[in-house]
Amino acid sequence: MKKQILAIAAAAVLAGPAMAADNQWFVGAEAGFGTDGFKKGALKEEKRPEFGVRVGKYLGDNDQVRVYGTLRGSNVGKRGDRMTGRSLLVSADYLVPLTQSKSVNWFIGGTVGGSQLRDQAPEMNDARQNNFVYGGQTGFKFNLAKNFEMELGYQYLRHNGGKNGIKLDADQRVNLGATFKF
Repeated sequence: MKKQILAIAAAAVLAGPAMAADNQWFVGAEAGFGTDGFKKGALKEEKRPEFGVRVGKYLGDNDQVRVYGTLRGSNVGKRGDRMTGRSLLVSADYLVPLTQSKSVNWFIGGTVGGSQLRDQAPEMNDARQNNFVYGGQTGFKFNLAKNFEMELGYQYLRHNGGKNGIKLDADQRVNLGATFKF
């Protein structure tokens, strides 16, 4: 766990000087559909809706790179038999303009962070799994107005952890996001 915390701290320290540039900050929201792959526990695969918020900054001469943090959550099931997931992620994407006006961009990037999965089913005794998370994402970003963007993306994340009754190996998701730049 100490190595994982050090890796996240190092990424934050290295990103700090780059964030001092005079580029635009952004805030956004995302909604998507995720599929989890389990190695241990009652479930083998779980599909669920997810929602999140993100804050970040564009970097580089032409906003070619973006760095952002995402807080994401999901709930599946009814009270007393519910599975909840929470993630705090730090991501960086490289953007490739697909049009001359840069109204459509392809992005590809990496993500690190942490997640917690909580299974409140009676047979799981409120099991919790804390994970170090890493992975990548790709998709398309559409500049719809001067300060408004939408994106459609795919993300794949690996999870290291899970010594309790559940063991999440990996998850993948498709997201639709909206971002306001200021």
